[in-house]
Amino acid sequence: MNEKNKQQLGIVVPKWIRFTLIVLERASPYIAMRVAAYIFSKPIKFTPPPAEKQALQSCVQNQVFVPSLNKNIMTYVWGDSGEKVLLVHGWSGRGTQLYKIAEILQNEGYQVVSFDAPGHGKSSGSLTNMLHMVAAIAHLDKSFDGFEFFVGHSLGGMALFNYCKTPNKAKKVITIGAGDLMRTVFDNFIASVGLSLKTNVRMTTYFEQKYNINIDHFSSSVVVQNQQMPTLIIHDKEDADVAVSCAFNIAKNHLNPTLLITQGLGHRRILRDENVLQQIKSFIQS
Repeated sequence: MNEKNKQQLGIVVPKWIRFTLIVLERASPYIAMRVAAYIFSKPIKFTPPPAEKQALQSCVQNQVFVPSLNKNIMTYVWGDSGEKVLLVHGWSGRGTQLYKIAEILQNEGYQVVSFDAPGHGKSSGSLTNMLHMVAAIAHLDKSFDGFEFFVGHSLGGMALFNYCKTPNKAKKVITIGAGDLMRTVFDNFIASVGLSLKTNVRMTTYFEQKYNINIDHFSSSVVVQNQQMPTLIIHDKEDADVAVSCAFNIAKNHLNPTLLITQGLGHRRILRDENVLQQIKSFIQS
């Protein structure tokens, strides 16, 4: 896969499903597209490692109903006072995945809120998309009377960029390993399951008609073009899921970016790196 276009965002497809889709496409291209769209919309739920389970002991868990989605989402809250920070995980992630960020900010006197996105973790539903993530962010932002800071990882970073198209009271945004072009996300998913360009076009059209959208309008480098909020864009050179070129392109189009490029931390270990944690804390406090 071309490094410039690499944007997997955590979408992994087993080989047997890939083989089944290739065979199905030959028999019925439309059914193959619908099955692919289903897989594309279904996050994988992984068992949290012991460190994340340990982090649950220092936070308060609550189910929150989101009327616009008719779904419950699980929230995790560290601290009960101070300026508020919302953490947003990526595709097939969990709210506790960003626990190290939550802990270091709570220790500095911030109230930190994370959540399992719709269809993820302990939240209800099995199918979801970025529109649902943005709706969940909007509901929590209103419920907590506005967050001062946003931190998002991978697709969570893209969702925050899209949410910040609407007025809010946040002072700063931080993204880690955020993707850029939505069309590339679609392209790479279809390529990863071995389907054709025609199926890619069918699936893109299916989602655009279903939600009455243009997927290009949700690309990070597009939505940030009018955003002046100070934004720290963090990305690792060796990110195997999302190419570092995404960070450079987002920063190039953003009106007020700070770019932090790391080395050797990949797409997920970067969330626990001590230097990155200190940079996040410093950016918020500066």
